[in-house]
Amino acid sequence: MKTIKIFELFAGIGSQYKACKNIEKELSIKIESVGACEWYIDAIIGYMSIHYGNTTPELELSREEMCELLSNYSFSADSKHLIRGDYFNKMKLEKLQAYFPYLYGFVNDKYFNKKWKSTKKTKFLGGAKCHTTNIKELNTLPKNIDILTYSFPCQDISQQGVRRGINEYTRSGLLYEVERILKLNRDNLPKVLLLENVKALTNKLFLKDFNKWLNALENLGYKSIWKVVNSTDYGSCQNRERVFCISYLDKQKNFTFPKPLITKKEIDSIIKNDDDMKECNHLLKYLNNDFKPTQNNITKTRLDKKYTNFNSEAYVYLAKGYGPTLTASGANSRLKFYFPKTNQLKYISPRQAFLYMGFGKNDYLSVAKQSLLNESKLLFLCGNSISIEV
Repeated sequence: MKTIKIFELFAGIGSQYKACKNIEKELSIKIESVGACEWYIDAIIGYMSIHYGNTTPELELSREEMCELLSNYSFSADSKHLIRGDYFNKMKLEKLQAYFPYLYGFVNDKYFNKKWKSTKKTKFLGGAKCHTTNIKELNTLPKNIDILTYSFPCQDISQQGVRRGINEYTRSGLLYEVERILKLNRDNLPKVLLLENVKALTNKLFLKDFNKWLNALENLGYKSIWKVVNSTDYGSCQNRERVFCISYLDKQKNFTFPKPLITKKEIDSIIKNDDDMKECNHLLKYLNNDFKPTQNNITKTRLDKKYTNFNSEAYVYLAKGYGPTLTASGANSRLKFYFPKTNQLKYISPRQAFLYMGFGKNDYLSVAKQSLLNESKLLFLCGNSISIEV
């Protein structure tokens, strides 16, 4: 059985690793993670829980010892900014004890193997040598990487963001840290690079930046092909258009994107009138019961303008056909669904959000059952993730 080695930059909760693991049996391959880079605390907790399972709080080390160990790494509490130096010192001890195993276990294989020794999950590979929280300090890649994923931050190019573009002063400019790392590893380049990002990357405003990036990859020996893909074409019930770019070293080969699937999944397979959905029935008085399907088979209506003038905040959907894009922030992180039979308006639940992104029920339970992350954080992680089906 062939082993495919994957390394994830901007790993998030590891959606691309999960997607590859899902097709192991179908393709008769073994997927092996040889490392990941992520600094967002919530994402690291999600990543470790999904891929390696849960563990117990750290009760042997003192607060001072835990803070000292974590101080050697760069972490973010909001996915954008570095935490203050006293962040963990100010954290309640019980919370620090619960967080510590996931954060330190992510970067230290010896500690991981101690805390997760009874897990049935695959043995942790790489540890401190291959797992890092600061992409700017990553210089050496593991050898013989088959697939390197680098779905860099989209805040500066997405419609939800400030659209400042890709440069050294923006979060999206971290893309060029990838170029730096690849240049430092010219004799050990990954065979395939995989990029996923918002489709705005290919808009007129940013296309020059994107082409500049493709030229940089070509100078490193990569042949690239990209396409704006809708998740609904590959088994998802979520209308989620994203650009995917595949770059590969073997220029004798020609990659083509797979044809869309014939069998389609609809949103009512996930969004049901479940008890874990929070009601927002106070908005019923603004409901315009004139639901119409869009060109993308999304059935929606608008709340009355007396409620809001913001388009995205005003939309209400039926659990019929396909659903809209789930985002990490903004109104589309709080998708609202109407259930005519019971005359109820409800928000999408975190459990449904995980399923909506293609994760399994057990993935959600692994992240949620220890109550380390609240509902809004779970929804953020999902909206910031990548459709597993694609």
